[in-house]
Parts: sequence; structure tokens; C-alpha cells
Amino acid sequence: MLPPFLRNSYHRYKADTNRFTEWLIETATSCGIKVEQLFKETKPTRPGKITKIPLKAYATLVNAIVTHDIKLPKAIKFVLERAIAIRKKFTIAFQTGKLDEKADAGHLHFISILENALERLSSSGPRVSVAEKQTPRNDDIEDQIPELLESLVLDNKPDAEADQKDGKSQTVHSRNFEIEDEYDLELSETFFMAFCLLSDLNSLRDFIKETWTEYRDGMIDAMTAAVTTNSAVLLGKELIEDVFSKLDRSQFPDSQSIPTTLYKLKCLLDGIFPNLGRRRPGDPFNLETLESADWTLAMATLFLESFIPVIQPKCSPFYRKGHFGPVDSSKPYSQRSNEEKFDNDREAALDILGEFVFFARVKKFDWLKDEITETMMGMMVTKKVKLEHAFCLQVLLDVGNALGAKKSAPFNDLRMTSLRAKKNLTSLLGIIKKCPCSSWPKTTTQAVQGILDFNESHLLKDFWLPLKSETAPGFKHIEFHLLKENPVLAGLTMYDMNLNVQDLGLTAINTWKSVFPLLHLYNLLEHSKEVATLEWKDLDLFLQFHDEKSIFIGGKPDGIEDSFKKFLLFWGMPATFVSSLLNGTKPGNSKLRQAVGTPRAIAPTTVLGTAFHVALMEDQKASFSVAIVEKVLEYLESEPEATSSNVNAFNILKRKWKSTKTLTPLQLLTTLRRNLATEEPRLLFNYIGLHERCLEFYDKATAHLHQKLVQYNGPDYLKDKEVPLIVFYIMHAAAMSAKAHREMFGKNTEIEVGSVMLRRSGDQMREYVSGKGGKGEVACKELRVFSKMYGKLSESLEAKEKEEKDVYWTAIEDIVDPKTLALYQYGQLDGRI
Repeated sequence: MLPPFLRNSYHRYKADTNRFTEWLIETATSCGIKVEQLFKETKPTRPGKITKIPLKAYATLVNAIVTHDIKLPKAIKFVLERAIAIRKKFTIAFQTGKLDEKADAGHLHFISILENALERLSSSGPRVSVAEKQTPRNDDIEDQIPELLESLVLDNKPDAEADQKDGKSQTVHSRNFEIEDEYDLELSETFFMAFCLLSDLNSLRDFIKETWTEYRDGMIDAMTAAVTTNSAVLLGKELIEDVFSKLDRSQFPDSQSIPTTLYKLKCLLDGIFPNLGRRRPGDPFNLETLESADWTLAMATLFLESFIPVIQPKCSPFYRKGHFGPVDSSKPYSQRSNEEKFDNDREAALDILGEFVFFARVKKFDWLKDEITETMMGMMVTKKVKLEHAFCLQVLLDVGNALGAKKSAPFNDLRMTSLRAKKNLTSLLGIIKKCPCSSWPKTTTQAVQGILDFNESHLLKDFWLPLKSETAPGFKHIEFHLLKENPVLAGLTMYDMNLNVQDLGLTAINTWKSVFPLLHLYNLLEHSKEVATLEWKDLDLFLQFHDEKSIFIGGKPDGIEDSFKKFLLFWGMPATFVSSLLNGTKPGNSKLRQAVGTPRAIAPTTVLGTAFHVALMEDQKASFSVAIVEKVLEYLESEPEATSSNVNAFNILKRKWKSTKTLTPLQLLTTLRRNLATEEPRLLFNYIGLHERCLEFYDKATAHLHQKLVQYNGPDYLKDKEVPLIVFYIMHAAAMSAKAHREMFGKNTEIEVGSVMLRRSGDQMREYVSGKGGKGEVACKELRVFSKMYGKLSESLEAKEKEEKDVYWTAIEDIVDPKTLALYQYGQLDGRI
């Protein structure tokens, strides 16, 4: 079921009408009207009990309020307009047309009463008329958008529970109202609920299509698109479960009947008969109604129903492309005719459904599964078609149509990720053998090998191809067919692999303590006068991605003594030991190792990635869990507001969440997509490669400084081969040189005696990072190649375009007049229902 803070369209509609009714009653009561006489029940109502109000009583309440010249609050006007908009959308979509002009009189009467109330209450006082508000001129629409979106945060009393939390006692706000009309509704409220459900599902579809269009255009990465889509599908399934549990079973006996019933009803009211007027003999329905069949998900339901009889025991029904004739894919999907769209979708659906049958019969399928794959595999077992199956199939078709010729691009990205992972994990196994670490567990080595084996057998080779050949001999099977046809699964698998590699890279860095000492040394060398300018860009990016206050114990140190002190504290050394070292005590090697406590560890900065990684490790699913939702909401709570624009998608959501503690599914998904894209460069940062280069630098520095190190610390200074400790010896020697300099010449002397160890260390580091074959920005170069988002987070034209789209999806479910926002964003809304 949906989390309590998420609301579907019907819940929001009921809350809006309830809120407006509450305000009417409360305000009319303050004007002296005895509103109890208008109720069907004259007795005081208990909290939560439904109070029935005749619709004609609204006129009485409105008259009393208008007479007293009371202004309609902006928040109440907003919710009333929103309620009218969704009700009118339903009435227009299912109006009777030529069939029967009186069939929808009840719905029209209901809307007319509300619109009349809105107009009269809005005209009370110096307020802008409804007509002016809803028909803006193109030249001043940009000025109106901030005010329009500002109303999103004004509805700060979403329900009675909110009032109780505020400690307010308001009897009126605890009631639930049911409006009674003197006209009988030809289409019952159940049909309106089903319509709202399909409207929500289609909004999710539009959001998903735009998400993959952004991927196609290089604005986001495949992982962000896949995780966002998977979360949207999960929310869509929960929307279906939530609404269907409340539908009248006499009207809709099963969820499969929702698309078919509303499709037939739409055709009937439009005067078009789906089984007549077919242009081609093989068409299963009149393709003139394709738009309605698509919106109601009836076409996807038809594909599934026609496929179920094909499923036979011990047989996988793989589809031969072109079985129904050639499919013209030369034009973009939106520019094709209805016949071309249908042929394209039928072929794509039948092509992938056989894969789901095959994998549903594989006994040991312990691979990562996306929501679409798991849902469709379940249908192949039960052989029962439900609305959730039609929704999942249609989403898969939408993604493929949005990508067009780039449908296999996410799989190609996955292949590059697999090759990169193989290289890095193989390097890590080499490090484990070459530089063994006593605290590195064997189980982790086994995990590295396990990921490498899976990568080789399932991602670099098609593990299932031989089994498919046995199941259907003679059929020409395509390698990695499921991954190529399901971009969501390809993107999620890529996400899972990168999360595993990141986790192992950070584990290696924390176990060997390879990077942290070098960060302290690099910072010291950067600020040392005797060291010429040097730049290690990979370390700079590492610090940019992580909390330098944690690494440097409160912030970057200033001077050698402060640097040495923070370095010692980072290693977990006791304060007394640190003090003795700063005072000039020379510790023995054994005493030094005994003083080392528990060094600080670095944590991943991909907060959402970490939450998803836990879910993937537990059940091999990228579940949109409560923990992940909490991370998204924490992002809304903690991040500072941007000041660049009032029409900032993040600001809208942040203020709305703080004031109402409610979001719509699209608003939650927009925030998720935005944050996932921001995390992508951090996730792709090559920690294993940096770990390897740090160890390599320690070896070179040790060889370069060996004689000096033996002179200062004896031949056994690295007895246990703890190479990062070389930084301790360098900084200790530099600190003692600085201390001796002060004791000899005082603090104010102009004589400068630099540290030989620092100067030679700086020369060695400069040679390593900037010399011939320098390795100072390998990780940065990798990001420029593999990352879609690295370097694209600035205020570029592309970023502004992305921001405008985020505003659209942030506001589309809450905005009063979607066409107004669409004029600002795109020019016009599409022509669908």
C-alpha cells in the first residue's frame, strides 16, 4: 500500500472537496447560519463519521458568505480549483456526446455548482477573476508562474490528523462529508475512482518516458533512469492495490476489468465500436480507438490476454521477429500512424514475453530482478492477467519507444561497466596477494572473486544462451536478449555492479589506510614554502566528494605542527602520546604501533546508493523501501534552499514538505531522480584505482627516502610492511625540524630552514603525478569518459532546461490549470485524455 504521506488523485480530490466544505460550514457558522439544519443528520457527528450534505445547500452557504463580503482564502481557492479540474477532466473524457445528452447530467450539475461557488466567492473583494486567471497571455505567463506555484505550499492543513498534531481542537475539521445531488449519476463514483487511478498511472508513464528521453539525450545516466523507473513502477503497483481494494466489485470484479471496461465505455460514449470498422483484417480492434486503448491500458491487456494461451508446459514460446509482417521503425514513434504504432508495440511485446516465460521456469534465478521482470514472471506462473501486468508491460513498451534506435544503449553501458569492474576487481585481487593486510578478511576476498565470476559468466558471457538453445533448438537466439530488451533491468544491474565495486573499493581504502595518510601529506606539501606547487587532482576530487572535516578532524590544518597533530589523532592515537611526540619524544617502532588506535574510516557519500545497496544485498531487488523514502525526505529537510529562482523545483518541494508533510508520487520521484543523478559521479569514482596508486606512491617514496628514513628511524622502520606509516616518519621528521628551528632562532627570525624530508617528498610526489606518464588525474579522466553527469552540474543551458522539466513534474499533479503550466514549459499539452 502507499505510504500515508503519499496521495493518489482520488484521495486528493476527496480531501479537497472535504476541505472546501469544512471552510464553507465554518465560515457560514461564523456568519450566523445554523448549518446543522442543512445536514441530512441533525445530530452532532462523531469524528470520522460521514455527514451527508445536499448539493443545493452549497448555494445557501455561499450566499451567506458573499453577503458578509468574506474573501475566499488563497489555499481554499486552490483546492477547490483542483477538485473542479479533476472532476471536469473525467466528465469531458466520458461525456456522452451524441449518444445521450442527459446521461452525464449529474456530473455536469455537480461541477456547475462548484464552479458557481468558486466564481461568486472569488469575486468577493478585490481579487482577480477566474477567467483572467485561467486564460493568461503568452507575454506575461512567466510572471504568473511563481505566484501560481507558490500556492503549492499554502495547503498546510491536509487533514484532521495534522490539526490534532498542532494541538488544535476543531470539531468541523474532524468530519468527513458526502455530497448528495438531486441528479442520479449515470456513471457511479466507482468509475470516477477508476478514472483517477488510470490518470495517475498515465502520469507515471509520462514521467518515465521523459526520464528515458533525458537519458537518450545524455542529460542523465542509465542507472538514474532505471532506479527512478523501477521506483515509479513499484509506486504504480501500490496505487493499483490501494484503489482496487476500495472499488465496487459489482462494477469491477477484478483489476483486469478496469482497462477493458473503461475502454469499451469510452468507445461507446464516443460512438465508435471497437469491433467494427477495422481497416486491416488482422487487427484485433478498430485502430481508430488506439489512443483510448493506450490510455486505458486496454491494448497492453489485450496483448497479455492473447499471449496466455500460448504458454504450454515444458515449452518456451520465443517469438520470431517479423511473424506478423515487417515493422517500419524509420520514423520516431510519435510520428507513426496508428497501424504502425500497433505493429511496433505488438512485436516488442511478443518479443519480450517469451523471455519472461523462460526465466519464470528457471529454477535457480538468483539474479537481480527489476519490478517489471519480477511482476511479469509471476504472471507467467499464474496465467492470470491483472492491471499491474498491463501497466508493467506498457511501461516497458514506453521505455523502448522513448529510446528508439538507442534501445540497447543501457545494455552497452552495462557492458562497459562490466569490463571496468573486471579490470578493477582483478587489480584488487593482485593487491591482496602483493601487499597482504592482516585485517583484510578472507571472506571479502571470496566476495571479490564471486563478483568477478558472476560478471564473467552473466554479463561478459550469456550464461542462459546454452540453456535456451536446449529448450528451443533450431531457434536463432539473441545474446543477452532480456538485458537488451529491458533497459530498466540493464540499468539496475549496472547500478548493482557499481555499488558493489564502490563498496569493495572503500573497504580496501579503510582496511589498508592507503588514502588518508596521503591526504594529510598532500595538504601539508601544498602549504609548505619549501615545496614547489604541485597538484594531485584525484585527491582534490576525493576531498570534494567526502567530508574533509572528518578526514582532517575539524578542518584542514595550518602548519606542520597542526598537520602532524591532526594526523596522529586521525590514527586514533591517545592525546598523551600525541603530546609527547609534539614535545620531541622519539618513539620506538614497537611503541608507535602499539599507540595506533582505531583510525577513522571513510563512508560512502552516495546516500541513496547506500540505502539501495542494502536492499539489493538483502533480496536482490531495488525495492523502494521506507529507508529510501526517508533518505529522500531527509534530502528535502536538510539541503539549503537555492536562491536562484522562485520557480525552483527543489524549493517548491522543500517548502511543501515542510508545511504539509505530504507529497504526490511524482513529486517524490522527481526528488529521487534529481538526487540520484547528483550521486552518479561519486558512485563511479574509482576507489580501487586510487587505492592502488597510493600504495604505488608509498613504494616509490620509500625507495626515494630510504637512506634518510634509516638514518632517522633505524633499518626496521617498516618491519611489518605497513607502508602508509611512511607518512608518519616524514611528518615527524618535518615537525622535529620545525621545533628545532624555533628553539634555535625563535619565532620572529627571518632565517628559514626547511625540511629536507618535505622537500624530497614533494619532489617525489610531483614526479609521480605530473611527470612522464603522470598518474595524478587518472580517476578524473575516467569520470569524464564514463560519467554522464560529471562536469554537467553547473548552471548551463542544459541544466536550466532540466530544471524547467523538474518544475513541470513537481507541479503537474497539484497545479490548478495544467494548460497554464504547459504553455510556460512546452507550448501545449499533448492531445491525450
